[in-house]
Amino acid sequence: MPKEFKSLLEYKKSKKDWHYNPSVKSKDCKYVGRIMNFDFSKIKEKLEKKKEEISTELYKEDIKNGKLIPTQLHPESKAASKLDHIKHGYNEHNSKYTQWIDNRDKLPEEFDKLKNICGLDYVTIACFKQNPGNTNPWHFDAYGGVKKKGNLNNADSKKIKRYLLFLEDWDWGHIIQVGNNVLSQWKAGDIYTWNYGMYHLSANVGISPKWTCQITGLPSKKALHLIKKKKFILKK
Repeated sequence: MPKEFKSLLEYKKSKKDWHYNPSVKSKDCKYVGRIMNFDFSKIKEKLEKKKEEISTELYKEDIKNGKLIPTQLHPESKAASKLDHIKHGYNEHNSKYTQWIDNRDKLPEEFDKLKNICGLDYVTIACFKQNPGNTNPWHFDAYGGVKKKGNLNNADSKKIKRYLLFLEDWDWGHIIQVGNNVLSQWKAGDIYTWNYGMYHLSANVGISPKWTCQITGLPSKKALHLIKKKKFILKK
């Protein structure tokens, strides 16, 4: 690439894959429906003690190819996203989160039922806890786990869907923004999705932890967002 960009966001704007205008009233995410019988309260205690991670923490492997974007860092690398967070003022004090990922951690077996209902292939799942005072800043996801699992080419990679499942009812100060859409007042079991490469953020400026679940995969014909049904029941 002949041009060197100062930030990942600048590079993404150059691709013109979205309007990147905060004044546009665009519809950037879709309500999928609600899982009616997932009882998160039964397994919540099993997930409480894990150590927090930091969205801005750079590792040696992140910067081994340099710091310029995208000529020395791949635009879909975690390092490129982290460098933007740091550039925008985020640090170890305001970007903490706790995450359990199925290809790295042992999740309660109840999460397998969530994977099985979604109609996604090469599926991965993660549980995410965000305490008050923390933000997962403006970013997009590359879905590396699904790409690797399915050995997907570029065309298929862009078809990947992430389902954001809310594990508890909305509480004050819990914020999800997808593109120009800000979500609030969700109910436990509600699911949303959005297109590949869409910027989004998660913030907790409230008084209680925010719990969510991410289910990601390549849609089959039975994918939840492709069917008219809006209420889903997990098999016992």
